[in-house]
Amino acid sequence: MLAIGEELRFLPASVALRVAPAPRITSVPGGPAGLAGIGVYEGAVVPLISVGEARGDMVVCQNAGELLGIVGGRVVSSGMYHVAAGQPDLVNVDGVNVAPLDVADLVARVELGARSGRWG
Repeated sequence: MLAIGEELRFLPASVALRVAPAPRITSVPGGPAGLAGIGVYEGAVVPLISVGEARGDMVVCQNAGELLGIVGGRVVSSGMYHVAAGQPDLVNVDGVNVAPLDVADLVARVELGARSGRWG
C-alpha cells in the first residue's frame, strides 16, 4: 500500500516485486516529466518514476518485462488485501476502497513525454 500525498493506492503483486531502500537518484538532463532519474538496483540501472514528494523506500516493479522503481510515495503496508465487494478492481483496507496505481500508465506517460519532447 502506497500513500501518495493523502491518497492511498495499491500495487498488485503481479507488478510490485519488492520494497527496497531508495537508491541514489541520478537526474537525467532534459528527462521527461515524471522521470525522477535513474538509480542502481542490485547492479542494474533502472528508471525511477516519481509519484510524489515523499522520500524513503522505493517499490521495485516490473512492467513489460523491465524493472523500474517507483519513488515519491510512502509505503504504509504490504501484504494481502481483500477485493472490495462488487468492485473487483479495488481492494478494501480498513473499510476504505483503494484503487490500484497503474504502473503501465505511469510508464506510458513518461515515454510519451520523452517522444514528444515535452520535458518537465
